[in-house]
Amino acid sequence: MLNEYFTVLGAIVHDNGGVISQIIGDALIVTYNDASPNDDHAVSAVRTAMAIQKTEIRSTFAKGAILKTRCGINTGDIVVVAIGTKDRLSFTVHGDDVNIAARLEPLNKDYGSYILVGENTVKACQNEDCEFEPVGEVTVRGRVTPTKIFIVKY
Repeated sequence: MLNEYFTVLGAIVHDNGGVISQIIGDALIVTYNDASPNDDHAVSAVRTAMAIQKTEIRSTFAKGAILKTRCGINTGDIVVVAIGTKDRLSFTVHGDDVNIAARLEPLNKDYGSYILVGENTVKACQNEDCEFEPVGEVTVRGRVTPTKIFIVKY
């Protein structure tokens, strides 16, 4: 089921200029603007999340399973690095902005949403066709400073 699911999501990510940097369990870490330049990387991330939601409305996986995907999106600086041992390296991403995105994803449960974004993403998407609804501020685990969060309207 997960292979089928990741195949569908992977195509959406690719079509929107993203790269699956890592798969952790049933989660994908997707990045934009690292493997190839993308000036509209924040918009691409939001469009990917919206396309995933629209695809899932009409998709089932394996033997009829309906899967719902929650997305956490944040925009900022990241470090792309190969990490591991001399026998096994894998690429991953690190940084405060990566951690914020990872912490936003599960907060969707609290807000009854499927896509939450940080303030940096909203700022980067200005003058585009993305619409956001502010839902407040949260202090995500590992940070002292609150993060303004928004639901994507689609």
